[in-house]
Amino acid sequence: MPLEIKSGRIERMPYSLSRWTDLPAAKWDWFEAQLDQGRMIGFDPRNAIPSWWSLKPEDVFGLVFWTKDPKALVQGYDQRLQGYKNVQAHVTLTGWEEVEHGVMALIDACGWTRLLAARIGSENVSWRFSPVPLGLPDRSRGELPTGLLDRFECAAMLLEGVTTRCYVSFLQPNDFLNENRPAEERIRLLRQMATLAKRFGIEVILCQDDHTLDGMEPHPNLRAGVCVRPESFGQTKLEVEDCGCVPMIDPFTINEACSKGCEYCYASDRELNPRKRDTTIHLPVLP
Repeated sequence: MPLEIKSGRIERMPYSLSRWTDLPAAKWDWFEAQLDQGRMIGFDPRNAIPSWWSLKPEDVFGLVFWTKDPKALVQGYDQRLQGYKNVQAHVTLTGWEEVEHGVMALIDACGWTRLLAARIGSENVSWRFSPVPLGLPDRSRGELPTGLLDRFECAAMLLEGVTTRCYVSFLQPNDFLNENRPAEERIRLLRQMATLAKRFGIEVILCQDDHTLDGMEPHPNLRAGVCVRPESFGQTKLEVEDCGCVPMIDPFTINEACSKGCEYCYASDRELNPRKRDTTIHLPVLP
């Protein structure tokens, strides 16, 4: 018996593309194939059960992309996504090229993010400085601006007018790199980034799952917040996760491998799945 094809619009649930892999950069060919058939297998976060979900524009409540490669999404939008409403993008731009393999240069990525905002609207683009790079001095000791705050300031300057939000998080536990900065150091960095970003009209928002700011004196242009808010879909009464984000349908699971291979990635932790760092193939969700 064929599975029922569900509608994100009827269920009032957007599609997350994707928490477990950089879909625009690594799996766009797969996504185009799903668009051609008008449906995809996705996992309902309410019960973890896979179902068919319609990809027809009239059935889609929203598409939320997570990527480090805005070029792929700009080109993909021009070719396939102009008929969809509520297309949002969270673009990770840190310039941490030491551990982010296969990611375009920071300046180039910011340029493509500007083009993306021109396509889907700046209100639908969020910059993610996530995770905050580890092991870098605040400022460069040489001629090139390679320090942590140098990279942040460069991106903020290039993204002025592109977005008003910079979501920040620190490293999640994984088997390659661990967050070893004490709370005092993290607070200092957050305050400095907030001060820099304010010059360019960008607010710094720490994921409210991170409690670093708990009990801290308020600082201008810095707060805890939610990445995917009900309000961004024109709603105020949508169901939310513990972190405050809207629950979303994701076509991938922990078994998916991403071809980017960033050394810090929580989704690549070998403790979660021993195969994750040994393969970059498309792992099937269902036969």
